Amino acid sequence: MAPSPSSARKLRRRNKEARPAELLEAAIEVFVEQGYAATRVEDVARRAGVAKGTVYVYFKDKEALFQAAVRQLIGPAVERVEHAMDGFTGSSEELLRLQIGTFYRQVVGTRAPALLRLLAAEGARFPELARFYHREVLTRGMAALSRTLARGVARNEFRDLAALRHPQILMGPVLAAALWTLLLGKSHPLDLAAYEAAHLELLRAALARQRTP
Repeated sequence: MAPSPSSARKLRRRNKEARPAELLEAAIEVFVEQGYAATRVEDVARRAGVAKGTVYVYFKDKEALFQAAVRQLIGPAVERVEHAMDGFTGSSEELLRLQIGTFYRQVVGTRAPALLRLLAAEGARFPELARFYHREVLTRGMAALSRTLARGVARNEFRDLAALRHPQILMGPVLAAALWTLLLGKSHPLDLAAYEAAHLELLRAALARQRTP
């Protein structure tokens, strides 16, 4: 039995609403497999099962498609880290654990490291991609961590170390875990939960103020 006109319109509307997500999923797969330079818009269209022109309905060009893919994979983690302090009443250590844990679970434990590898390999050839990643991911994530560190110092919870002016130092183990998982994950899998716990233990020991007896 053929669908009614109203049902057909609803189906088309649902398909149209789902299309950007389908295109991004296809783009992520192709970028990871082929790299940025080798990926063509028609490759993404073919993977998604649509005409090339359909991609341009939603995305201006390949660069816009890649940026949207990064936002889809890493954007939710960055937003959660940015807003973790909103209304938070716990200790600064608890807040930092929440933020660092978000990076482990929503970035390292996903397909995002494959895009990081792409950026590391091709960022010099496509500096606009590196600038985008710095602006949309690194700058925002580091700023959120800096606010948490400053909160800890102001509340007399953290020592005022020079490292606090360089939150990249705190994130170094996260990047190391991402690279390890990406390059050696199949042959030498990393116990990510135990690794995260060890990282947080190290941060706690370094940042905590010495309590007077």
